[in-house]
Amino acid sequence: MINGEIKNKVDSLWDDFAAGGLTNPLGVIEQITYLMFIHDLDSADNVHRQENEMLDLPYESIFDGKKDIGGQIIDGTDLKWSVFHDFPPQKMFDLMNHFVFPFKESQPIIG
Repeated sequence: MINGEIKNKVDSLWDDFAAGGLTNPLGVIEQITYLMFIHDLDSADNVHRQENEMLDLPYESIFDGKKDIGGQIIDGTDLKWSVFHDFPPQKMFDLMNHFVFPFKESQPIIG
């Protein structure tokens, strides 16, 4: 059972999603999963970099250099959680929408 401080944090997170218009529990879980994946990808990249530096081995991060995403060029380091999580809301939304998860809207299925 969740109680105390953790329960308050979870409730606050649900309230934030609801305030943003996302009230479907599956949608909330999906969004949290995306955020956890992005965070873990950044953490794993940092660990691999540190390990390779300790062993004096070369390492090329997936975030190094410029990235071409959908015909738009962006600095790869801007795609790291540790960099963009402090961006202002609109800039973070644009980055997530256009570069981190650049999904195109699908055409409606006519059946």
